[in-house]
Amino acid sequence: MKKTYIYKILLFIDIFLCAIVFRDPDVTISAETGLAMQRANPPWWAKRLNQFLNFFHKGHCAQAIDDDIVRAETAIAYLKTKQP
Repeated sequence: MKKTYIYKILLFIDIFLCAIVFRDPDVTISAETGLAMQRANPPWWAKRLNQFLNFFHKGHCAQAIDDDIVRAETAIAYLKTKQP
């Protein structure tokens, strides 16, 4: 589903909502949650959201961090492409 138009729309909505709530651009809510879970004392909202997302996909937030890194690296490679 990662290459479908619907997936991309949902991804951009996720990134948009994350920017509104956390004021961090170009990061998904799941990745933001994963980063919060890496803290010595994660906030209650991160624990709850991580637990909820892990119910559907084990390791979801950790994978979201990796996915956001790959997405950013892909964007950088695209932007560095020489145009004819």
